Amino acid sequence: MSNAIELLRQGKTKDIWQKYCGFIDLDIEEFMSTQQRLLMEQLRLIEHCELGRKMLWGMKPSSITEFRQMVPLTSYKDYASYLLKKRDDVLPEKALFWQRTAGGLGPHRFKWVPITERHYREIGVYLMAWAIFSSCKERGDVALREGDKVFYGMAPPPYPTGSLARVLDEEFAFDIVPPRDKAEKMSYQNRMEQAVSMAVPHGLDFTFALSSVLTSLGDQISRGAAEFSLRSALLRPKMLGRLARGRLRSRLEKRAMLPKDLWRLKGLASTGTDSAVFREQIAHYWGRYPLEAYGCAELGVVALQTWDYKDMTFTPTIAFFEFLSEEEQRKAQDNPAYRPKTVLLSEVAAGKKYEIVFTSLQGGPFVRYRIGDMIKVTARRNQTLGIDLPQIRVDSRADAIIDIGGFARLTEKVIGEAIRNSRLTCEVWTARKEIVEGQPLLHIYLKKLDHDYLALEDMLGLQPLAVTLLPRGTFFQYLRNEQTKSGDASEPVIPHLNAPEELLRKLLATKLDSRFRGYLR
Repeated sequence: MSNAIELLRQGKTKDIWQKYCGFIDLDIEEFMSTQQRLLMEQLRLIEHCELGRKMLWGMKPSSITEFRQMVPLTSYKDYASYLLKKRDDVLPEKALFWQRTAGGLGPHRFKWVPITERHYREIGVYLMAWAIFSSCKERGDVALREGDKVFYGMAPPPYPTGSLARVLDEEFAFDIVPPRDKAEKMSYQNRMEQAVSMAVPHGLDFTFALSSVLTSLGDQISRGAAEFSLRSALLRPKMLGRLARGRLRSRLEKRAMLPKDLWRLKGLASTGTDSAVFREQIAHYWGRYPLEAYGCAELGVVALQTWDYKDMTFTPTIAFFEFLSEEEQRKAQDNPAYRPKTVLLSEVAAGKKYEIVFTSLQGGPFVRYRIGDMIKVTARRNQTLGIDLPQIRVDSRADAIIDIGGFARLTEKVIGEAIRNSRLTCEVWTARKEIVEGQPLLHIYLKKLDHDYLALEDMLGLQPLAVTLLPRGTFFQYLRNEQTKSGDASEPVIPHLNAPEELLRKLLATKLDSRFRGYLR
């Protein structure tokens, strides 16, 4: 079947929309029919491999109902002895490649995940949908053009975002800056510098990046951290016009120059669990809101926003989805012997929160897998756009909840919104529950604020509460130190909730490099 660039060259934009975006035209019955057909194909496949037989407990369910009744829920620890060794011989289908997560707070420092050829191609379909939705104005609108320039804001393989960049490059003739083969070998900071240096003279049409990367780059440009690149640009005549126009816009509005002064993007897409936290900052820096996607290393693209920039729609062919309600979670927590019951997408209720449970399709390894992410179903359908499928938002981590005395259950989203509502200039923070003199305490560590702490305490309304103020640059310097020490090409992770004791000790002991003072967060 032709890919997007071949169809575009033939002028078949209707076929492009149907191939990549047609899943939003399914109704719930059609969605479930697709899910169930693919799951039965997957079950026949996994019955004949070592890993599958273990996860099915030797059973051979003959229906979806039997499958859900007979097979227990799983987590990564059930697969670790196989996947951490990257054993192709036990899988339902041979891996095209293996990708890994950047880190985590569980028993495993990171997770290795196999991606099959079929799974990889399916990810490509939804990545193209993401690009189309981020730049379209209405149903059927395909604004992509051959040679559109795309900012490379992803961590390179074997991290999932790097794999996404590769399949996107294969589906369409984007001009990626820096070029993908070179960008994959660069450090994070060098990629950012090269991207700015190349995009100033030649322009930029799309940006795909983690929300934190978009915010960090916007912050660096606004603070003059990219001046070394911009000064060198003055030696090239093509850059002068764009720089002059950008500086004029910023001076007319009496502020620092921002990315939106340099580029008028056709599409802006972001991902990451902190997308909602950074949304307003990204719009401030880049001149438009990012179109968000929800994904994970185990699956790739799970759900997408559409061109109304509101809630997300699940993709139907990546995994078979089940959902665990908060009530069922609590029953399982109270009684380890209890087997929680799930509901299907056709059975979820608007306004309720659920933990996602999924079974891999397309030859993947996971069976009734608890990834630990909580979603909220906001509506049974998107009335405005005529999408007859449940609409969802990513809410929190199922294992990232701070419970204070049994009265307050605080998620990353709740704390992040409270800090934003306080109108304090805080971009980076981490919070954890600590026990002080036998009493539970919410302790927030955040960069130095420009306002008095009392305003934060008043606005948050959280008691008991402790706040530790860190000098500007502490978080960035810590991340840079860890990256240098490990030699890892990805940016290390500072979780917003429940950071381990060792991480906090290192954070508090971080000494700032004088070269980075003044513009680092």
